[in-house]
Amino acid sequence: MSDFNKFSLFQKRRMAIDELANYYAEYRKYEYDSGKSLKGIELRKKMHFLIEGILKLDQLLSKENIVILNDKHTVDNDTPKIFACIHIGGNDVQRAFQVLGTPAYLMLGDPGYIYRMPIYQALKLNGVIPLETKNREDRKIAYNRSVELLNNNGNLLIFPEGAWNVSPNLVVMKLFSGAVRMAQETGAEIVPIAVEQYDNKFYFNIGENYSIPNNTEYSIQELTDDLRDKLSTLKWEIFESQPQLVRDNVPNNYLDTFQNRIVERCNFGYGLTIQDALDECFHDKTITEPDEVFSFLDDLELGKNNAFLAKDKIKTKTKKFINK
Repeated sequence: MSDFNKFSLFQKRRMAIDELANYYAEYRKYEYDSGKSLKGIELRKKMHFLIEGILKLDQLLSKENIVILNDKHTVDNDTPKIFACIHIGGNDVQRAFQVLGTPAYLMLGDPGYIYRMPIYQALKLNGVIPLETKNREDRKIAYNRSVELLNNNGNLLIFPEGAWNVSPNLVVMKLFSGAVRMAQETGAEIVPIAVEQYDNKFYFNIGENYSIPNNTEYSIQELTDDLRDKLSTLKWEIFESQPQLVRDNVPNNYLDTFQNRIVERCNFGYGLTIQDALDECFHDKTITEPDEVFSFLDDLELGKNNAFLAKDKIKTKTKKFINK
C-alpha cells in the first residue's frame, strides 16, 4: 500500500470544507486498511483530568449551568459503556461529557467546519471517532473503530438521532441503529441520556445501564425503538419538571423561533441551516413523505389530458419531519 500524502497545517487551512472532509475520510481509510489500531485508549483515561478542566472552563465562559434531574447509571464496573444521548444542539456535547462520570470517546458525524476549530484539537485529546455520514465506507470504518474501542474497555458517547432535533412534534427523533448493534456485538452497556436546555441551564435525566444479550429474540429495529422509548420517557420527565405553558401564550411563530434558536446556537459563522439538520437525521426508508409523493408535480407539464392534476399541486411544502 502506498504511503498517504499528508498535508501540512497551512495546506489544510487553504482547503474548502468539503475538500477537508474528503481528505480526513481518505486518511481514516488509509489507516484502517493499513491495519493500524486505535492508540492511546488507556493514556487518554489517565489524561482525562485535562479534558475536565477544559470543559469546566468552557462552561464558565459560556455562563451555563447543569441541572441533573435524575442519575440512575453506574460506572463502577469494568463493562464498557455506550452513552446514548439525544441531540439538542448548542453546547450539549460539552455539557454531556461533564455528566458521564467517566472518560468516553465521541462519535462525531460530519465534522465539517469543526475540523478548523480549536475544539477539534480538544476532541482529539479526548478521543474522537469522526465519520462522513454520506460515505458508506467511512460509516463502516467508524462503526468498526467503535467496536474496537469498546472491546478494549473504552467508552463511547454517541448521539443516535444523528442531528439536532428540530422537529415540532417529536420528543425524540427516529434513531440510527448503531448504538444497539454495537452493544449486542461487544457486550457493552447502554446508558440512555436525555437533555434539554432552558435559557442557560442544561437539564439532564440519566437512565439506568442496560445490556442487550446476543441471543435476544428482538430484532435490531425493535431494540432501537426500545432505546428511543427510553430516551423519550427520560426527556418527558424533564418536560414535567418545568412550569406548564398556556397555549394561548405561545406565539404563532414559535416553531420558527425554536428552530432558529437551535441554528444560532450551532452556527459558529459557518452558514449552517435547518436543512442541514434535516439532511443528517435518520430517514426511514419505509416511510414516504408527502413532498416525495407529490414531487412529480413540480416538473409536470400540463396539457388537456392532465390538467385536472393542477388542483393537486402543493402550494406549501410539508416539512419532512412532521409526520415521522
